[in-house]
Amino acid sequence: MTGFSDRWLVIIIAGLVTYLTTLAACRLAMYADILPDNPNGRSSHSQVTSRAGGVGIFGGWFAGVFILASFSGGTASSFIAVKFAGIAFLAFLIGLADDKWALSPLFKFSGQAAVATLFTWLIGPLMLAPAPFLGEAPLGMWGVIVTVIWIVGFMNAFNFMDGANGIAAGSALTGLIAFSVIALFSGAAATAVLAILLAIACFGFLPANLARGRLFMGDSGSQAISFLIAGFGVYAANASDGRVSALIVPVIFLPFIFDVCWTLAHRVVRGQNILAGHREHNYQLLLRLGFTHAKVAIIYMSLTAFSAGAAILMLALSPEAQWLAPVLISAVFIVAAAHIYSSAAKAGILSEKPGATENAAPVQDIQRAAE
Repeated sequence: MTGFSDRWLVIIIAGLVTYLTTLAACRLAMYADILPDNPNGRSSHSQVTSRAGGVGIFGGWFAGVFILASFSGGTASSFIAVKFAGIAFLAFLIGLADDKWALSPLFKFSGQAAVATLFTWLIGPLMLAPAPFLGEAPLGMWGVIVTVIWIVGFMNAFNFMDGANGIAAGSALTGLIAFSVIALFSGAAATAVLAILLAIACFGFLPANLARGRLFMGDSGSQAISFLIAGFGVYAANASDGRVSALIVPVIFLPFIFDVCWTLAHRVVRGQNILAGHREHNYQLLLRLGFTHAKVAIIYMSLTAFSAGAAILMLALSPEAQWLAPVLISAVFIVAAAHIYSSAAKAGILSEKPGATENAAPVQDIQRAAE
């Protein structure tokens, strides 16, 4: 590509290929009898539904990246795109294997750790992070540990939250659009393009999932999407020399991260077994309190948009003060979560006995979304 207009033409074509590929693959998966998700005691659906939507999402994004890499003339950006695609393919395969054979938590965790470690080797660990009273602090070798923990943690958090129609893909779409804008104007244009292609893939998936839940993304989708989002945040921070704060992605997706942390903490306080399957995430309680899937998805998309706005404002703060953003947003979320749990307790839908589980859900189901 030699000119500005040529680059934009390739990006537009890549976006169109991503959308059409995702749409076609999801339509095919919706009517094909593959990867059936049978309802269980923790499910929010009542009919057998395919969870092969991740094939469409990742396949569409991969097709778009292929177009970008093929017409980028061997630039550094194209090599980064290829690296992201290769590692994401491994994350996709781990999720696909889990969809097919229900991997043990240890095996799945090991796979996630391998993906995160491979990322630090091929693309690089986080180099700088804003810290209270210290400003932009170099992490050195600690960056490897922080990066692996962040990627594995976010992959699990996103997977836990993939349990209502449209909530994961819709929130990813909202957050990725915001992130791509921030990255584009902060010196991480290559990451912005990869992020917007993933947003387009999520958009292509939503028609089959949001309205009536005719197709689920499955672990193949949630693992690939969450790895890419987590990786984009690290790479953009490094590529922009910290102008894209390392806190940007955690703040944008704080609604998901907070929900998981709140739920686990609340169960610990109540003496519940945190390794057992349950339906006590905030979004699950909202569903059980009578909210529709679409309404819950819109609530979380709105919360993600709110957090994204806060993330943009956060960039105006000095690095040592940026931690105020997640702290203040979490304070707001605590009030809302406390109200949800209070309503759930009055409705009698919280486990009351220490160590009790709902419907005796097996331990190996703790990372399987009850879509």
